[in-house]
Amino acid sequence: MNRTHPLRVRLLTLVALIALIALAAPALRAQGTATLPPSDLVYGDLDRLSELGFLDSVIVGQRPYSRREIGRILRAAREWSNRLGERHVSHLITDLELSIGDGILRRLETRFSREVDEEPSTDAVYSLLEGVSLTAAWTDAERRPFPASHTRPIEATTGAILPRRLGTPLTPGFTGDLELAQRIEPTRWLALSARERFAYVNPRDTADSYGTADLLLGSVRARARNVAFSVGREQIAWSQSQGAGLLFASDAPAVDQVSISSDEPFALPGFLRGLGPTKATILLADLGASRVRSHSKLLAYKVSITPSQSAELGASFMNHFGGEGGASTSFSNRLIDFLPFVDVFRRHNYADSTHTLDVDSDKLLGIDGRLRLGGLRGVLLTGEMTIDDFDVHRLQSLLTGYGSQSFGLAVPRFIAPLLSLELSAKHMGILTYSHNTLTNGITTRRRLLGDELGPDSKAFGATLTWEPMSSTRLSVEGRSAIYSNAEYASFYADADSTHYVVRKVSHTADELRDRILAQLLVQSEAGPALTIRFGAERSRNYLFQGGRRTGYAAEIALHAER
Repeated sequence: MNRTHPLRVRLLTLVALIALIALAAPALRAQGTATLPPSDLVYGDLDRLSELGFLDSVIVGQRPYSRREIGRILRAAREWSNRLGERHVSHLITDLELSIGDGILRRLETRFSREVDEEPSTDAVYSLLEGVSLTAAWTDAERRPFPASHTRPIEATTGAILPRRLGTPLTPGFTGDLELAQRIEPTRWLALSARERFAYVNPRDTADSYGTADLLLGSVRARARNVAFSVGREQIAWSQSQGAGLLFASDAPAVDQVSISSDEPFALPGFLRGLGPTKATILLADLGASRVRSHSKLLAYKVSITPSQSAELGASFMNHFGGEGGASTSFSNRLIDFLPFVDVFRRHNYADSTHTLDVDSDKLLGIDGRLRLGGLRGVLLTGEMTIDDFDVHRLQSLLTGYGSQSFGLAVPRFIAPLLSLELSAKHMGILTYSHNTLTNGITTRRRLLGDELGPDSKAFGATLTWEPMSSTRLSVEGRSAIYSNAEYASFYADADSTHYVVRKVSHTADELRDRILAQLLVQSEAGPALTIRFGAERSRNYLFQGGRRTGYAAEIALHAER
């Protein structure tokens, strides 16, 4: 049986409506079809502008943005900044805040001058040196496997003190690397982009140093009016804030994918227009080689709406399936398996191997959102909930041990306009990222796509940021996490084998980790930027074997992006 044929049909069926709606959006002349990965510094600036109230009609929960979309955002932000500076609304924002916001805007307008221009150039872009980064890093933190929950440990590692980076994780010892980026846009609708890393690694546990070369990103993206088609390795983030994201984290590794999405928010037709600007994405990814189910596939989609300037709501779905050794099934079963609003109401019986309605897959359903309370002088609430391997009997447990939840509260003006505070709390369910047969987990190249906290754990954090001027940002983050390696038994609690239960059967002492991370960012208006990061983490009951361990990590990087 050809396993790829139903997938192609399914993909075309599901994206047709998105494509037709998004095509109806007005076309713009600007070039800038290429995207910028969520790890780019531009997103930190856009987040700060959003906190200060400079942005409107922006979908935060789906990234990356294209350069064209960033140009649209900056034009709208400049118009809003001018309105905020007028006398009759000056009480909403201080002169200092206006100065910081204006400085950020000027820096971004310099970098994206081609996309911001109301009369954009139609000349082709051939930039073989689009960006350069030089980084030196040192760490003694070792990456570790996730502890088991109700099944075997998933095929992923954790333990990074610094935010995750694209490509290979840091090896304990010293790493120096050079990153180069390229962008070619021969027409308004076509873009080719790539980013590579060349690294020198000197491990701390051996005298043998070595060099590596890694393709971090590489994709071709074509745009037909407001519909964008992308093929290649891209970084994707479906999160409402930095350090969040249960399905695609804000610092997720890049995936080899093919996708279709709306390039900028669009209005739904008819009575649905009241839902506000909308953005939609659907993608198919190959998760690469793994010990179990090598080259399994991930089919995912997300729809986000902004019913008001102060609110955003998103709904996501993931289907992890296939790979070497995966069970075959009919096209109709696979089609229904990818439609959660149909599949969730079916009667499942995974205990009976002859039950033909069930598909060998792992499904994740999630919702996320953000809400601004109190206007420009108020706070931002963000949240996300996810349930793994769900059916109708498990939906009620979304807020309990089976589901995962992430909540955040941001105070953009904490005590003084120069300070901002963000509080976060996460609970990871015992089923999250794990499955009885797809034990490679939602990973690519042994790196988790979602939050690295891992299943059956909790974390609480606070980040204080000081921004004395638009070019300088200093933040200090503290976080405490609780990890469990409890053992669970899985069984059906009813005679019809429909009510699937996972129950704790034994428990050992938790592992506790406390982390502090300081980050300094200095950006010039001309473009070059400097980042310095330092972090330390103390673990108690390390690896659930008693004892303590303290790890450190430091990084300094120079960036020059166009």
